[in-house]
Amino acid sequence: MPDHYGALPAALTYHEARGNAAWTAAGVDDAKRTAALVRASQALDAFYGARYPGVVASADQDRLWPRADVIWRGEDLASDVVPAPIEKAAYELALRELVKPGSLAPDVAAGPQKVLTEVKGIKWSVVGGLSGKAALPIVEGILAEILLPTPGGTTVSTLARL
Repeated sequence: MPDHYGALPAALTYHEARGNAAWTAAGVDDAKRTAALVRASQALDAFYGARYPGVVASADQDRLWPRADVIWRGEDLASDVVPAPIEKAAYELALRELVKPGSLAPDVAAGPQKVLTEVKGIKWSVVGGLSGKAALPIVEGILAEILLPTPGGTTVSTLARL
Protein backbone atom coordinates (compact mmCIF):
# COMPACT_ATOMS: atom_id res chain seq x y z
CA MET A 1 0.00 0.00 0.00
CA PRO A 2 1.29 3.52 -0.73
CA ASP A 3 2.71 5.67 2.01
CA HIS A 4 0.89 8.77 0.75
CA TYR A 5 -2.57 9.80 -0.40
CA GLY A 6 -3.25 10.57 -4.03
CA ALA A 7 -0.95 10.41 -7.03
CA LEU A 8 1.55 12.83 -8.56
CA PRO A 9 -0.36 13.28 -11.85
CA ALA A 10 -3.56 14.08 -9.93
CA ALA A 11 -1.65 16.48 -7.66
CA LEU A 12 -0.25 18.23 -10.74
CA THR A 13 -3.76 18.61 -12.20
CA TYR A 14 -5.07 19.86 -8.84
CA HIS A 15 -2.36 22.52 -8.46
CA GLU A 16 -2.42 23.62 -12.10
CA ALA A 17 -6.18 24.23 -11.85
CA ARG A 18 -5.52 26.53 -8.88
CA GLY A 19 -2.52 28.32 -10.36
CA ASN A 20 -0.15 26.98 -7.71
CA ALA A 21 3.05 27.49 -9.69
CA ALA A 22 5.28 26.36 -6.80
CA TRP A 23 4.23 22.75 -7.48
CA THR A 24 5.81 22.87 -10.95
CA ALA A 25 8.58 25.39 -10.24
CA ALA A 26 12.00 24.92 -11.79
CA GLY A 27 14.22 22.71 -9.71
CA VAL A 28 11.31 20.82 -8.18
CA ASP A 29 11.38 17.21 -9.28
CA ASP A 30 9.09 14.24 -8.70
CA ALA A 31 11.25 12.96 -5.86
CA LYS A 32 10.73 16.23 -3.94
CA ARG A 33 7.01 16.24 -4.75
CA THR A 34 6.65 12.64 -3.59
CA ALA A 35 8.51 13.37 -0.36
CA ALA A 36 6.26 16.38 0.26
CA LEU A 37 3.20 14.21 -0.41
CA VAL A 38 4.44 11.58 2.06
CA ARG A 39 5.02 14.21 4.78
CA ALA A 40 1.65 15.84 4.01
CA SER A 41 -0.19 12.51 4.27
CA GLN A 42 1.51 11.78 7.57
CA ALA A 43 0.55 15.23 8.89
CA LEU A 44 -3.02 14.82 7.64
CA ASP A 45 -3.40 11.59 9.62
CA ALA A 46 -1.77 13.14 12.67
CA PHE A 47 -3.95 16.27 12.63
CA TYR A 48 -7.28 14.73 11.65
CA GLY A 49 -7.04 10.93 12.05
CA ALA A 50 -8.95 10.89 15.33
CA ARG A 51 -11.91 12.43 13.48
CA TYR A 52 -11.95 10.05 10.51
CA PRO A 53 -15.13 7.97 10.32
CA GLY A 54 -15.08 4.17 10.25
CA VAL A 55 -12.12 1.93 11.00
CA VAL A 56 -8.83 1.23 9.23
CA ALA A 57 -9.56 -1.29 6.46
CA SER A 58 -6.41 -3.39 6.84
CA ALA A 59 -3.82 -3.79 9.59
CA ASP A 60 -0.97 -3.78 7.06
CA GLN A 61 -1.69 -0.39 5.45
CA ASP A 62 0.68 2.53 6.05
CA ARG A 63 -1.93 5.31 6.24
CA LEU A 64 -5.27 5.59 8.06
CA TRP A 65 -7.20 5.40 4.77
CA PRO A 66 -8.75 3.41 3.19
CA ARG A 67 -11.31 2.69 5.92
CA ALA A 68 -14.24 0.36 6.39
CA ASP A 69 -17.72 1.21 7.70
CA VAL A 70 -17.74 4.72 6.22
CA ILE A 71 -20.87 6.43 4.94
CA TRP A 72 -20.01 9.31 2.62
CA ARG A 73 -22.53 11.40 0.74
CA GLY A 74 -25.26 8.99 1.79
CA GLU A 75 -23.54 5.92 0.37
CA ASP A 76 -21.39 3.14 1.79
CA LEU A 77 -17.81 3.93 0.78
CA ALA A 78 -15.95 0.87 -0.50
CA SER A 79 -13.25 -0.22 1.93
CA ASP A 80 -10.56 0.09 -0.75
CA VAL A 81 -11.29 3.74 -1.62
CA VAL A 82 -9.69 6.92 -0.33
CA PRO A 83 -12.29 9.68 -0.66
CA ALA A 84 -11.53 12.76 -2.76
CA PRO A 85 -11.44 15.19 0.20
CA ILE A 86 -8.59 13.23 1.79
CA GLU A 87 -6.56 13.31 -1.42
CA LYS A 88 -7.26 17.02 -2.03
CA ALA A 89 -6.30 17.88 1.54
CA ALA A 90 -3.06 15.94 1.06
CA TYR A 91 -2.33 17.94 -2.11
CA GLU A 92 -2.87 21.21 -0.23
CA LEU A 93 -0.59 20.16 2.60
CA ALA A 94 2.00 18.79 0.16
CA LEU A 95 2.28 22.20 -1.49
CA ARG A 96 3.10 23.76 1.88
CA GLU A 97 5.67 21.05 2.56
CA LEU A 98 7.20 21.46 -0.89
CA VAL A 99 7.60 25.21 -0.44
CA LYS A 100 8.80 24.96 3.16
CA PRO A 101 9.87 21.44 4.20
CA GLY A 102 9.00 20.67 7.81
CA SER A 103 6.40 23.43 8.04
CA LEU A 104 3.67 20.97 9.04
CA ALA A 105 5.72 19.56 11.89
CA PRO A 106 7.38 22.52 13.60
CA ASP A 107 9.24 22.09 16.85
CA VAL A 108 7.20 23.87 19.48
CA ALA A 109 8.46 24.69 22.92
CA ALA A 110 5.69 23.64 25.28
CA GLY A 111 4.81 26.19 27.86
CA PRO A 112 2.03 28.26 29.23
CA GLN A 113 0.53 31.29 27.56
CA LYS A 114 0.06 34.48 29.53
CA VAL A 115 -2.70 37.02 29.18
CA LEU A 116 -2.96 40.45 30.67
CA THR A 117 -5.74 40.35 33.26
CA GLU A 118 -5.17 43.67 34.98
CA VAL A 119 -3.99 46.86 33.34
CA LYS A 120 -2.74 49.36 35.93
CA GLY A 121 -1.21 46.75 38.21
CA ILE A 122 0.04 44.89 35.12
CA LYS A 123 -1.04 41.44 36.24
CA TRP A 124 -0.64 38.38 34.03
CA SER A 125 -2.52 35.10 34.23
CA VAL A 126 -1.39 31.76 32.85
CA VAL A 127 -3.83 30.03 30.49
CA GLY A 128 -3.37 26.68 28.76
CA GLY A 129 -0.36 25.71 26.73
CA LEU A 130 0.88 26.21 23.21
CA SER A 131 -0.46 24.28 20.27
CA GLY A 132 1.94 22.92 17.64
CA LYS A 133 -0.82 22.57 15.05
CA ALA A 134 -0.93 25.07 12.24
CA ALA A 135 -4.19 26.80 11.34
CA LEU A 136 -5.28 25.26 8.05
CA PRO A 137 -8.71 26.68 7.14
CA ILE A 138 -8.60 25.55 3.49
CA VAL A 139 -7.87 21.98 4.58
CA GLU A 140 -10.60 22.15 7.24
CA GLY A 141 -13.01 23.25 4.52
CA ILE A 142 -11.99 20.46 2.16
CA LEU A 143 -12.37 17.87 4.91
CA ALA A 144 -15.63 19.26 6.32
CA GLU A 145 -17.84 16.70 4.60
CA ILE A 146 -15.81 13.66 5.71
CA LEU A 147 -14.61 14.42 9.26
CA LEU A 148 -16.58 13.58 12.36
CA PRO A 149 -17.37 16.62 14.50
CA THR A 150 -15.06 17.53 17.35
CA PRO A 151 -16.68 16.30 20.57
CA GLY A 152 -18.23 19.24 22.42
CA GLY A 153 -17.26 21.82 19.80
CA THR A 154 -18.64 23.60 16.81
CA THR A 155 -16.36 23.17 13.84
CA VAL A 156 -16.58 23.59 10.10
CA SER A 157 -17.41 19.88 9.82
CA THR A 158 -20.14 20.16 12.44
CA LEU A 159 -21.74 23.03 10.55
CA ALA A 160 -21.44 21.22 7.22
CA ARG A 161 -23.42 18.29 8.60
CA LEU A 162 -26.34 20.42 9.87
